[in-house]
Amino acid sequence: MREWEPTEWKREWTFTPAPFALFVHTPLCGTCLAARRMLAVAAEIVPEVELMSANINVMPDLAQKFQIESVPCLMIKRKNGSWTKQYRFPSVTELVEILRSERDRQ
Repeated sequence: MREWEPTEWKREWTFTPAPFALFVHTPLCGTCLAARRMLAVAAEIVPEVELMSANINVMPDLAQKFQIESVPCLMIKRKNGSWTKQYRFPSVTELVEILRSERDRQ
């Protein structure tokens, strides 16, 4: 999982080909750490969907642009350019299904 740089996120979200997933987190959030571990496993199972991360503490513009309500948040850019947000990280199995469905979406 590659970390977005605060100065380059605007270019990243525009030019990274879809579908891709962005894990929005804060470094001291325990729930974020658990979600990161689950996403790491899911990314190994569905490597076709690129997974990146962003520390929201150093990117307040990102939070404002996408109206992120809380962390952890998994944002997925679809092939049509739209975004979805997932705030629940219930299991690796569910995360795999979410990534697979976005990968297969037409």
